[in-house]
Amino acid sequence: MGGETESKGNSAVDDGEIRWTDNTAYDDARKYAISTWQYSGSKIKIVADSALTSNDVEFKDANLGTRATDPLGRYERHGSFGATDYIIFNKQKLAGASKDRLRYVALHELGHALGLCHKSDTVVSLMWKTAPSPGYEITWIPDVDKTSYKKLWG
Repeated sequence: MGGETESKGNSAVDDGEIRWTDNTAYDDARKYAISTWQYSGSKIKIVADSALTSNDVEFKDANLGTRATDPLGRYERHGSFGATDYIIFNKQKLAGASKDRLRYVALHELGHALGLCHKSDTVVSLMWKTAPSPGYEITWIPDVDKTSYKKLWG
């Protein structure tokens, strides 16, 4: 879509894993996304950071705006050695959101942290550029996303 391609270089993966910390009120969504991306056959381990490891991703909340063009969430890649990337939940747009909406946002942004890019809305994907309407959220890993993941990580 628009020249985007999956990329290990745009991921938070480090030595076959993503180490995470969190400072988010959306714990259910974070836990759900992590466990869902750890489906049978997935290669990348997503594990909590420890005192002996380097944090790859922090889940956090911020005010990212309320306009129609403002995101529900965002993955921020910082890319330098030892830098922490962020999965940010937009508190302003997610206030009062359903459990499925929150889980969709976490799954989508963690997909970016795994190196996946946006997909055309002509295929069923977590990685659409535009979020589905409330009540129509994807809360599983569709085959097209598993295929993209497998191309990157085996």
